[in-house]
Amino acid sequence: MPLPITKRQKQVFDFIKKYIAERGYSPTLEEMKKGLKLSAVSTVYQHINVLIDKGYIKKFDNMARAIEINDTNKKNQSLIKIPLVGTIAAGEPIEAIETPEKLITLSREELPSHGKHYALRVNGNSMIDDGIFDGDIVVIREQQTADNGQTVVAIIDDNQATLKRIYREKNRFRLQPANQTLLPFYRTEVEVRGVVVKIIRELEPAQDQDSELIKLIKTMPPTTNSHRVATSEPNEKAKPFIQWVGGKREMIPQYEEFIPKKFNTYYEPFLGGGAMFFYLQPEKAVLSDNNTELIKSYEGVRDNAEEVIKILKELKSKHSEELYTKVRNLDREISIFHKLNNAEIAARMIYLNQTCFNGLYRVNQKSQFNVPIGSSLNRLICDEHTLRNASKVLKKITIKETDFNTSVNNAQKGDFIYFDPPYYPISVYSDFTRYTKEKFYKEDQIRLKNEIDRLSKIGCKIMLSNSDCEFVRDLYADYNLHKVYSNRSLNCKKDQRGKVSELLITNY
Repeated sequence: MPLPITKRQKQVFDFIKKYIAERGYSPTLEEMKKGLKLSAVSTVYQHINVLIDKGYIKKFDNMARAIEINDTNKKNQSLIKIPLVGTIAAGEPIEAIETPEKLITLSREELPSHGKHYALRVNGNSMIDDGIFDGDIVVIREQQTADNGQTVVAIIDDNQATLKRIYREKNRFRLQPANQTLLPFYRTEVEVRGVVVKIIRELEPAQDQDSELIKLIKTMPPTTNSHRVATSEPNEKAKPFIQWVGGKREMIPQYEEFIPKKFNTYYEPFLGGGAMFFYLQPEKAVLSDNNTELIKSYEGVRDNAEEVIKILKELKSKHSEELYTKVRNLDREISIFHKLNNAEIAARMIYLNQTCFNGLYRVNQKSQFNVPIGSSLNRLICDEHTLRNASKVLKKITIKETDFNTSVNNAQKGDFIYFDPPYYPISVYSDFTRYTKEKFYKEDQIRLKNEIDRLSKIGCKIMLSNSDCEFVRDLYADYNLHKVYSNRSLNCKKDQRGKVSELLITNY
């Protein structure tokens, strides 16, 4: 028999019970704070712990910290263990790889159906309108068929897995996200691996507690160094908030005459610093890159610019070589690094970008940032207006972490696609500034050309930047080649910095 609880504790318990009954999963701490009109998430957290101690709610061992209501009328509920076998993309498909993490314990009464089950952790926000959020766990009933509208684990494109609603149409399948900002996928072949039967909501830590990055910053003494003051204005046009290898901000004046005057959706599959996007600021755009930290940084600025600014101010106040090294080496501490939210990842990337040697973003084969600190400690670090302006224009934009092929799957006639891939190397040092652990080989350049040919045939407007060399000229001999000049300052050899000719390639 549960112990007596206070009036406020009963209100919390009743809120949780009603929420689960209506939605099938438990509320977050933030939702409870708002729904109960409490002053802080930490207050909710305290009530939750009391309700657990008094036997009203529970969380099983070896289970994500989801809230479950105790059934006081059944003393001997049968329990089953379900394997948490890996991650499922609620966004762009990712390779289907089973990597068993642990077992989740549930009562049989919690499962609405019989059969064999497994669980997957959700990565992405494409199903948020169905109450499935990034980090949630979904329980899947294994089956090879599904009714229209059911949420399924779908395998497409040679073992790529995604979580979507499925619909059969005349000659194809439609995989529909539950997110109004995202477009559906269309495939003629889809393999169903199961149907979602339960959602387990992760109970996040109290948000008013310090994050891992803030904890690290607070261990450092205040800096005595001066810092540059931001020169951007509150109402200034949005611009890139990060410096990127091969960034095109200085090239835009040479590109202007070649940019289409009219187009539908804008695509930029090699996003980087996003100079072209910020110059165009189109109404509809799909931005993507295969650099996880970069995409999470864009999402962090888009969704929580104020938190990014707050962390950057903390970093600015403590900036030193010791702090730089500790922040840089966070990606060596996997257990801590994986706990960073998107705002923290964005703040870390911007801080390192502003304070590292020559503003060079580069990682090693282990995807670890490996650039030393720059010589000057007088750095900008936090440009509030730039971050807020960028956040505003990114609000209406689709941002994806994916390969260039997948990112343009839904492109249609009249869309404008700007490709800015890693350039074909023209010297042995050209790869020095690679920004992901994966290199972009000659075969990848050919694969990109084949994709551009496909897009051209369906009527997309294509613009591509690349090296001015014989290989690229021969590869795109059937396209329009325009010579432009860049000022390369991010080269490891000083004598190779300066004006360099490049190619701007168009199909119009």
